[in-house]
Amino acid sequence: MPNILVVDDSATQIAMISSVLQQQGLTVRTAANGREALASLREDTPDLVITDMQMPEMNGVELIRAMRTDFSLVPAVLVTAFGNEDLAAEALGVGAANYISKDHVGILLPDIVARMTSFAQANAQSLYLKGALTRSSFEFVLDCSIERITPLVSLIIRLLASMNVLHTSQRIRMAEALDYLIFHSIIHGNFEVPVRSTPMSIDDARALVTEKLGDPSLRTITERIVTIQLDVTSQEARFTVAHEGPGQPILHAPMPGTPQSFSDERGRGMLLMTSVMDEVFVDAHSSKVTLVKYISR
Repeated sequence: MPNILVVDDSATQIAMISSVLQQQGLTVRTAANGREALASLREDTPDLVITDMQMPEMNGVELIRAMRTDFSLVPAVLVTAFGNEDLAAEALGVGAANYISKDHVGILLPDIVARMTSFAQANAQSLYLKGALTRSSFEFVLDCSIERITPLVSLIIRLLASMNVLHTSQRIRMAEALDYLIFHSIIHGNFEVPVRSTPMSIDDARALVTEKLGDPSLRTITERIVTIQLDVTSQEARFTVAHEGPGQPILHAPMPGTPQSFSDERGRGMLLMTSVMDEVFVDAHSSKVTLVKYISR
């Protein structure tokens, strides 16, 4: 059973987040600030940390920065309020795996926790093959099945772990960015669903796909595919994702870290990608996005 540490100085916020997690059958521990969280981490290391931004003594960014020293294997998710976009960008820059707005905790948090625990498990299970794989080059083709995204990204984590490239925390952060990009390509690219100010949960996305699959007149849309190309060497990891639809391109996302990025899900996606990858290439004339991470030994 995954063990989640929730860090917040607000009892109301702690209760709300804990309720969301406990409904998923997760074990929840709490801390009132960053210093308490570090003490809790030393006592019993959790599978994931979810932290508020503004707290006394040690805020969320300071906690995430401190975790890089002794608890770098534990992913952290930042929960922040509108108006703290620059701090969210800073948190991703110092090692947070993702961030969400307080307004969207109920929508996004269960999905993020489920993904990250899956990614961490995939990474751990592959460490016994560390260094056994010397080069990895694949092309995957996905239909509109939303439930296939995370298993595919988990497989990519296994390949990276087997090649012994990048740190565990980098693999999980990279996986979050790649998962988002594939989801965007299916829902907003191939299915042409407009980007809303309120993000879409995985359950809502599945329901939408099921509805469209039941309409024969939409077959030209539902049969579109997403292609994921993977090429990993000892020097770099390169991922290229392309879809077949005319939907809103991620190229038109608001500048990451701006107030506008909090009201457009593409802004969060771009911030995820640019914070963990060394290069992000968006083809202005097609749906192709290439993510590159350079590997230093």
